[in-house]
Amino acid sequence: MKRPNFWRNWKKKTAFEEKAINATIKAKKKVIKAIPKNKLIAIYIKGSFARRELRKNSDVDMVPIVAENKYESAVFAVNGPSIKPVMIVPLSLWEFKHNKLWTKGSYKPDLRAEPDLFLKKLCEYKLIYGAPIDITKYPKRSDKQIIKDEIIKIRHGYVSAYKKGKTSFASLIKELFWLVELVQNVKDKKTTHSFKGIAQSVNDKNHIIHEAYQMIINTDKNIKNRNQFLQQLEKYLAELENFSE
Repeated sequence: MKRPNFWRNWKKKTAFEEKAINATIKAKKKVIKAIPKNKLIAIYIKGSFARRELRKNSDVDMVPIVAENKYESAVFAVNGPSIKPVMIVPLSLWEFKHNKLWTKGSYKPDLRAEPDLFLKKLCEYKLIYGAPIDITKYPKRSDKQIIKDEIIKIRHGYVSAYKKGKTSFASLIKELFWLVELVQNVKDKKTTHSFKGIAQSVNDKNHIIHEAYQMIINTDKNIKNRNQFLQQLEKYLAELENFSE
């Protein structure tokens, strides 16, 4: 099933966007050829490219959905310099059914997103090939349970990994944005799935998300205030523990 390219009606495309579009088209063709056609269920684009928040060093997050786990390796092997900045990370129907990743993570606790997080945000992603996934067929945690799990993942996963040089500060900040978005959802606050939209949904100007947004758009501030930010983050996580009960 063919789908229209979601970037078709974009006006004033940046050079980064033009490069991303060309790489996405090329990567899509390679993925389609990598496995039997009846084993490739869909291809989605998520992340900053789908939100039109692409920056100079951003990846284009491509998520092919395969029928069986064994086809993930062939799809993942498409990654390489020829499709840069596209990063292909496949998911399988088995992973959706069991809400766990088939491959083992390189860090504990696992920093990778659980499959149900993909399903819960599916409406925000762009389908560029295949049939839409029916999210009603698969288990999903409640937002409050995800918040509990995210507190652990950020505190004992992302913060620890960043201090050990195993992940970037930008990845840590992004994870905070998705956590705050979940909190806003539980509070029934209207939120747009973007860095700017999440920050704007929080009225409290002293909230950590506003500092996080400034660090996203201001690289110099990002570098200068990291230690202070980590202290604020721990305080925020501690406050959230009571909220998620």
